[in-house]
Amino acid sequence: MKRPASTVIGAVLMFGRVVSGLVYIAVAASNWRAFSKNLVLDGAAVGFDTEHMADVVLIVFMVAYASWLMFYLVLTVLVFRGSNWARIVAMSLASLSIVIAFIDWWNSGVEVSLRTSLLSLSLDILILLALSSHSTRLFARRDGRAVALDSE
Repeated sequence: MKRPASTVIGAVLMFGRVVSGLVYIAVAASNWRAFSKNLVLDGAAVGFDTEHMADVVLIVFMVAYASWLMFYLVLTVLVFRGSNWARIVAMSLASLSIVIAFIDWWNSGVEVSLRTSLLSLSLDILILLALSSHSTRLFARRDGRAVALDSE
């Protein structure tokens, strides 16, 4: 069975999520002091110990986020190759991300803008749409059972 366009588009969008995360890490690393002070310390003037702890917390966060991105990259490759479980996990993660963004907006009134979550939210919606298509499902379930269902 030929790989459907929706599978390719879904994998490309998932790769876009990985790239956007790596850009976020690169921007944070290139301006570490300001990023640490604004994000972790909330702009407060602190002593050396607190600044050092903020750096440690931020490094742990960045390493965890980079590890998550590597897992998502492997998931992207598996989706592209036609793994059904990877497709379902990717759709579940996209759905969870959309729900979390909605809850954050509903409870806190966090604006959805380019500075906050517009890029990730739009990518998640498009990933969900691409990977839930009929042709992608058939491609991911292309064993003997999918062929039998397709012929009926």
